[in-house]
Amino acid sequence: MYQFLQVIKLSALCLMLTACAIGAPDPSAAKDSEKAKKFTDVGVEYFKSGDNVNALNWLKKALQFDKSYARGHSILGTVFQSEKQWALAETYFKKSIQLDPKSAMFHNNYGVFLYQLKRYEEACAQLELATKDPFYNLRANALNNLGRCYTVLNEQNKASDAFQRSVDLGGGDGYALLNLSQKLLDSGANFKSQEKYNEFLDLVALNQAQHSPESLILGIKLARVSGNLSNVVTYSLLLENLFPNKYKKYKESTQ
Repeated sequence: MYQFLQVIKLSALCLMLTACAIGAPDPSAAKDSEKAKKFTDVGVEYFKSGDNVNALNWLKKALQFDKSYARGHSILGTVFQSEKQWALAETYFKKSIQLDPKSAMFHNNYGVFLYQLKRYEEACAQLELATKDPFYNLRANALNNLGRCYTVLNEQNKASDAFQRSVDLGGGDGYALLNLSQKLLDSGANFKSQEKYNEFLDLVALNQAQHSPESLILGIKLARVSGNLSNVVTYSLLLENLFPNKYKKYKESTQ
């Protein structure tokens, strides 16, 4: 009987020790996670330089150290996306979100991927999730992406809301400013429309944005509304010289 009680005590003690071991941090796991991060960083640098072969090799090694390293999966998705290996890319994007569903970056990356495949409704859903995190350092960019996505779906109110939030966060995206300027002009808010257009022109002056046929046509419209004939001529000449085919269509539509 005494021996039996001793066995029970020892068994209970072993269970307690096992529970403690499970709850304690595993130094080897921490080291593997750090290696996964370092190898992923190297893979990113190779990818930036255009060397996808080495990028994939380093990223593969990273996940061999830590299969649960979500960032490694997301970047692998981006590399395969650049190679148009759509099925592989989607597998890794989904895996990154499965491992870290709260990551705004992973939702944004997957959303951009879906947008490229013209799966716009799915893309907008992912980009919406990406914009929810107020601490996401690229939130303004995610909002720009969301605005473009809603524009394609012809949901202009949602698009303009996303663009306005992006600008409020200091996004400074030319496409967003042009979209807001056009909507304000359509609503008759000519002065505010010109303000947004001037912000776009500031980006052009800083080489942070470029004129498009749409931006020049909008400039012509605003100049006509304000009676600035000099700017009408300037933007018309730019449109004719830079985008002759668009200029021809624009002239035909105004006759």
